[in-house]
This record gives sequence, structure tokens and C-alpha cells, in this order.
Amino acid sequence: MKASLLRRIWQPLKAALLRVGGPRMVYGFVRGDGEFLPNTRISNSAVVFARERLDVEDHVFIGHFSVLDATYGLRIGEGCQIGFFTGVFTHSSHAAIRLYGREYVNVPHKQAYHTAPVEIGRYSFIGAHATLLPGTRLGKGSVVSAYSLVQGEFPDYAILAGQPARVVGDTRVKDAELLREHPELAPHYQAWAGELPA
Repeated sequence: MKASLLRRIWQPLKAALLRVGGPRMVYGFVRGDGEFLPNTRISNSAVVFARERLDVEDHVFIGHFSVLDATYGLRIGEGCQIGFFTGVFTHSSHAAIRLYGREYVNVPHKQAYHTAPVEIGRYSFIGAHATLLPGTRLGKGSVVSAYSLVQGEFPDYAILAGQPARVVGDTRVKDAELLREHPELAPHYQAWAGELPA
């Protein structure tokens, strides 16, 4: 549903007011296209750069003190959870600053300035203090372990860990075990995944 003008004004104001009392989760988010996401929760201490380029679906959680850089395109699928102190970046000047030195601030279109969109698949979980670098693409149902440094493309249901992160498992293994214990949850799982784990 499209957000009213009042809601578009109130949501950012509410987040700012809540900062006075410390970090709090703000329920509801107005996406750049004006769509209101009632079940998305973003901390008032999280920072979003280029909010208009953030393509986020509903039922998303963004934890305290996280940084989302959507400057070159950031897509976060439905049901994702992003932990506290997490950074997701779509650009980096780490090479350009060394190459240009003092002239860096005077050059409008820099060489060696890395830019690429980031995509996080539906119902993925990003652990606290993880960093996702430009060009990262995570498949649906993935888990990124805390403190991981992630760059590259990864398949659905990947468990990632390390610096640099690598695939260390498949979430469907644990999901299958949990669904055997709780078979009543199978329809919910199947609704987003499209199938049950083997």
C-alpha cells in the first residue's frame, strides 16, 4: 500500500525523536517508491545512505548501529534479518584514495573507485558485525556468520563464515531437522522457499 504524505513525514520524524531515548526499533518503513512496509523494523540508530535506491521488501529487520549503503543499488528480500553493527556497502574508495592522494577530492569521476549493487536473498540472516562488500549477491535462505567479510556471489541456502567468507554449509540440513521436530511449520517454510528441504 502507498504511504500517505503524513506517514512519509511521520516515519523519519518518529525515528529521530526516538534517538533521544537511545536505540529503538522503529516499526514500519516507507520505501523510496512510497510503499509502506508495516512489518519492516529498522533501528533508529541504523544509517541508510541513498534511501531512494534501497529496494527492500516487508518483514525485514535491520539491527542497531548498522550501515546500509544503497548508493549503487541495494536489494533486501522479504524476511531478511541484518544484525547489529553490520555494514552493507555498494561502493568503496579504498584504491582510489591511494592512487589520487590529495587530488582525490578534486576529481569528480575517479578511476579505481569500486561500485556495484548488493542483493540479499529472501529470508537470509546476516550476523552481527558482518560486512558485505560491493557486488555481493546472496541467495535466498542464506546465513552469514557474525564478523564475516563477504564479497562475491553465493547460492541459495549457503552458510558463510570467515574473512574472507566462504561457504561452510547448507541451511537446508538444519531446516530439515527442525521441520521433522516441528512438522506444523512445513507450510510456512514452503510458502517462501517453494519446496521443503530433503
